[in-house]
Amino acid sequence: MAAPQPKRKQRQKPTKPYPSFPLTPHNNGQWCKKVRGRVRFFGVWEDPDAALQNYLRQAPDLHAGREVRPPTVSADGVTVKQVVNHYLTFQIRRAESHEIGFQWFENCRTVLESFTQIVGMGRLVSDLRPDDFQQYRQRLARQGLSGRGGLGCTRP
Repeated sequence: MAAPQPKRKQRQKPTKPYPSFPLTPHNNGQWCKKVRGRVRFFGVWEDPDAALQNYLRQAPDLHAGREVRPPTVSADGVTVKQVVNHYLTFQIRRAESHEIGFQWFENCRTVLESFTQIVGMGRLVSDLRPDDFQQYRQRLARQGLSGRGGLGCTRP
């Protein structure tokens, strides 16, 4: 016969910081809220302000039925590197599903690599100006490309 298991000492749930606080303490030590029939967790009991901020950031998506995506934007804004990586991920998936050829993907990668050498990978997209694109176009002209017809790439 097995010995009885000792009961765990149950922690005392905290009270809400103020009556209109939208989150509820859960037994696991986190603040939670039921949204669209599913319990969601937003932070630990010890930091109700951070949990509230987390909830307020996610609430519009959750209440609209959308899954919350992890933040991909830096505090300063979207960089050229982030946009390029996102686009290349999209294109490689298209190539893997045979919507485009792998040569087309490789051409896209080459063009973007050339463009990022001109503007810089860490540059904010919001800081790009027409002069940056003109400088890239001049680089293409020096390479014997007109900038038309896919910037030197041909679609398969």
